[in-house]
Amino acid sequence: MRRAAVAATLVMLAAGMAVAQTPAEIAVALSEAFSQAAEQVKPAVANISTTTLIPGRRDPFAEFYGMGGFSTPAQEVHSLGSGVVIRPDGYVVTNYHVIKGAQTIMVALGEDAELPATVRGSDPASDLAVVKVEATGLTAARWGNSDALRVGEWVIAIGSPNGLRYSVTAGIVSAKGRRDVGIATFEDFIQTDATINPGNSGGALINLQGEVIGIPTAIMSKSGGYEGVGFAIPSNVAEEVTRALIEQGRYPRGWVGIITTPVSRRRAQFAGTAEGEGLLVDRLYRDSPADQAGLRPGDIVTRCNGQAVTGLSTLVQAIAEAGTNGVLELQTVRLERVGNRIRAVPGAATVRIVPQPVDSEGRTPQGV
Repeated sequence: MRRAAVAATLVMLAAGMAVAQTPAEIAVALSEAFSQAAEQVKPAVANISTTTLIPGRRDPFAEFYGMGGFSTPAQEVHSLGSGVVIRPDGYVVTNYHVIKGAQTIMVALGEDAELPATVRGSDPASDLAVVKVEATGLTAARWGNSDALRVGEWVIAIGSPNGLRYSVTAGIVSAKGRRDVGIATFEDFIQTDATINPGNSGGALINLQGEVIGIPTAIMSKSGGYEGVGFAIPSNVAEEVTRALIEQGRYPRGWVGIITTPVSRRRAQFAGTAEGEGLLVDRLYRDSPADQAGLRPGDIVTRCNGQAVTGLSTLVQAIAEAGTNGVLELQTVRLERVGNRIRAVPGAATVRIVPQPVDSEGRTPQGV
């Protein structure tokens, strides 16, 4: 009865209807909504611990001096993160950086159960990975619609900050569509002020309906701890990527073979572009589509498919929208030295998009 009353109160509040209740009763109803949402999702949130072996380094003069052995012994590095069960048959989503390079991965569900896990697939570009444990009948979280989120909406973060399992914090959606933050190649983050600390990575950001609407992935901090700015991968992105990781082991992305950097102020002055606009072609992969289209290191890409290039996300989004059989229509500026002068030469290139290459170990190349 109490939960039904709480739900009715929240519905009326959301609809802007007058509620004949005291402020204290409204606060209790809101508090109950937080508790219900957290209780619903907590069983699906996992603690992930990894072990990475760093090889020892041999001193090249050790044998000469009769010392033998390694001058620096091999070391085991242990780290902690979080994950979310997304299928009852043992599939758990987490951040790629949580399991990157790990030799062993352990997934803890509940207070005692700890199971070994294997990597089903990973996508470094979005910082997402799926690990698999041998279990059935697990409580799986429900995906929500991150596109429906509104700035100012209440959200809850659940994870294992600093190894403290099932920590629950609350905040609001501070912003949507944060890009060019410098965390991953593909960025379209939800910004939140819900408290996120090291160990929360890969956990759940949920709404008051108990739906996962984001995967916390990073914080912006000068101290290394919480300072009120956290970022989460939207659920609509995470759901699409993880589905492909489960089915194919990887997320198929388009690729053109460019490694970019921001344009320096001096280059921008010579090129006649505003500061912060355009991307510098730093390197090209030999025989890549960009190389074949005539781009060269030092070119400045100013427009892509008719859109002004304001950061790497412009190219990433254009590649995603065009697909692996599409093309990028690029406008460029090339700086050429003529005597003692620097001349800005405008240009254009049609770059075909191909499937992103993958090596025998499942690694993808840098850049886009």
